Amino acid sequence: MRKYYYYLALFCMTFCLMACNKDEGGNVAPAQKRDDMMSLIGNEAKDYQQRLEIPAVKDQSMFIVHSTKENGVTSITYTEEWDKDQKTQRWAAYRITDANAVNNWNRNNWEGTIWKGTYYDGDPFQEDSVIPLMYRTRLADYRNSGYTRGHIVNSQDRLMSKNANGQTYYLSNIQPQIYDFNAGVWLNMEDWVHKLGFNKTKRQVLYIAKGGSTTKTASVPNPLYTKDEAGGKISIPVPRYFWMAILLYDNSDKYHAIAFWVEHRANPDTNIKNYTISIDELEKRTGIDFFPNLPDDVEESVEAVKNLNDWSW
Repeated sequence: MRKYYYYLALFCMTFCLMACNKDEGGNVAPAQKRDDMMSLIGNEAKDYQQRLEIPAVKDQSMFIVHSTKENGVTSITYTEEWDKDQKTQRWAAYRITDANAVNNWNRNNWEGTIWKGTYYDGDPFQEDSVIPLMYRTRLADYRNSGYTRGHIVNSQDRLMSKNANGQTYYLSNIQPQIYDFNAGVWLNMEDWVHKLGFNKTKRQVLYIAKGGSTTKTASVPNPLYTKDEAGGKISIPVPRYFWMAILLYDNSDKYHAIAFWVEHRANPDTNIKNYTISIDELEKRTGIDFFPNLPDDVEESVEAVKNLNDWSW
């Protein structure tokens, strides 16, 4: 997409996005004219990065915004940071609010559906065309690899429209996952987040960031499986761990935070409470600064502790 389109979109969206913080319902850019995906770099992305769910972005990273326009209102589906060199997602982030905690689409309807000019026999997995060919992951990368295509932004969390749900199937939102992991402890974590986000009595806004380990840190010197460990059949990075960072803004105007960190394997223990850590600890392991747009005093207090009593299990 040409650069002038980015500037036009940014001009239309800046004022609304700057106001979109703790109580924003996901609606942005009423002037935007179609379903959109944008790759923004450096200063072009700064206005979007004021949203509370978005972690700190590395300079010159590929910052991707996926959004839809439904009934005249444009909403952000999710954002993500793409590592061009490793051809992998560093994280994806989104929020659940009253505006998007709705079920207007059934995932079972994809079979036999035409979407954006393509007929699908099943789920609409597809390459993310906003990423240049040399940097994107391909459908062929997963073929006969022995790995499933694991969602980072949960498809079940984006049922407000067919378009929003379809965007969760872009391969930029997918990581290679062992089947028993994807259908086991990771699924349990996804279900827990989904139930929390779709329970309007529990939250005003739920802010979510997720990903796989991709960056070396002092705590995690080997974040990716070696080619031999991964089985030698897949050409893209396979994270050794997966994680989630959760920030709840509750109905009493208070913030609560918790994180999950789990080894990427067929975990016999699928009790998600056993994989909880503090946000501070997650930052040490990932090298990512989570929820940097919170007021400093709030950020320090909620990220330092892991209080299981704050949550329903």
